[in-house]
Amino acid sequence: MVHLHHCRQQQLPAAPFSRSRLSTMKKDRIVPDDFDRLPLTPPDPHGPVHLSIKDNAVTTAVQVISTERAALEHLEQLYETNPLAQENLARAVNQIAHSVRNGGKLVCCGVGKSGKIAQKLEATMNSLGIYSAFLHPTEALHGDLGMIRPHDTLLLISFSGRTPELQLLLPHIPSTVPVIAITAHLHPATCPLLLFHPPEMGILLPAPIHEDEESSFGVCAPTSSTTVALSLGDALAIATARRLHTSPGRGPAEIFKSFHPGGAIGAASASLFTPMSMSTASFPSTSSDDLPTPQQSHAVRTDEPIQLSDIMVPIDQIPTVSTTGPIRLLDILLTAIQHPDAKSWVSLSPSDIVPPRNLRSLSQTSHVDLDVVSIASLGLSCSVPRKNWVRIPCSTTVDDARQLVSETSAATGVPAMVIAVMRDESLGDCVGVIEADDLWDEP
Repeated sequence: MVHLHHCRQQQLPAAPFSRSRLSTMKKDRIVPDDFDRLPLTPPDPHGPVHLSIKDNAVTTAVQVISTERAALEHLEQLYETNPLAQENLARAVNQIAHSVRNGGKLVCCGVGKSGKIAQKLEATMNSLGIYSAFLHPTEALHGDLGMIRPHDTLLLISFSGRTPELQLLLPHIPSTVPVIAITAHLHPATCPLLLFHPPEMGILLPAPIHEDEESSFGVCAPTSSTTVALSLGDALAIATARRLHTSPGRGPAEIFKSFHPGGAIGAASASLFTPMSMSTASFPSTSSDDLPTPQQSHAVRTDEPIQLSDIMVPIDQIPTVSTTGPIRLLDILLTAIQHPDAKSWVSLSPSDIVPPRNLRSLSQTSHVDLDVVSIASLGLSCSVPRKNWVRIPCSTTVDDARQLVSETSAATGVPAMVIAVMRDESLGDCVGVIEADDLWDEP
């Protein structure tokens, strides 16, 4: 740690970039025109040597580690000193938070090694309660484009910023979807991936490296560049999680633990957490930078008791799965993604509904291609039949509903999952639904 701190305090000497080196690089790895604005530095050539390394393989390995460390130091320096990079990072955090709050998601996209980084970032975002999905650009052009919905945000990862598969995808992106690009470019005007949309709809997150990889290692395989992109993606995920999860007792750490009930992380958790429902509006806005929308202006009343009608999801907004064959989990997931206003509620029929918590839990299994009958045979919860819904009038307060649900669960011996919010004047008419657990999320 002392050695790394010492390296950060040193002024990194600048060196000219050799343009002749570019001719030997692969076409899709060409360094952008503004690449040579960063200083080039051999990785800590005068640092202390603690051991005498005799094995050439070990020497090579240490060189790779040292070079990638130098690349991360340059990335850190860039975001510490460059106002445009800082502004765009803040914009990216606010935009992703805005999408998730409004029922959208972050769609991560890349090709090759950058695609692997995008998949890792998708997994990290989801584990922090930031709804995300990975989209392969080629598959998108053959039907998966429907994954991108109007309230989503698209994140592209490409070192060169000119990956052909991504450029072919961009003309088909809805005009309402902002694009975030992690590339080696230092200014949005030089990044081809941001030229398809108006400036206000594009956000550049620069992720350059201090020297091209062929100069470092004699091979232009993605190494330093993917390390830098991975680090920047992790930074974006943690910053967004802290912006989203601000409720007492439901911060990023608690959210993360709630999504890791198994394995070593789950075993190490001293408390039990209920997984966050995608249907719960539990993302309070604490900053004017969070891009408020007209829908957010209709806040729940705080000067009088909250009623079920204030927090329910209207029944007429919930889509029904449409398929000619057996309903698969994949069909349910796609229906939920295509109808963000339903906040992940999906109907299988007028008498069978899938709550968001069940959907989230099932989406993290390997049973995506199974039909609902097979899922049930495995003992997994999917839908809740109407006969098991707890019917409560819409004018009932949350406090009274909690008591009714507790009494019903105690009487039947079965935990209540779905509350059917009924019209006061006609208790046979369902106007909305609420997950029972969400009652305890309300103040």
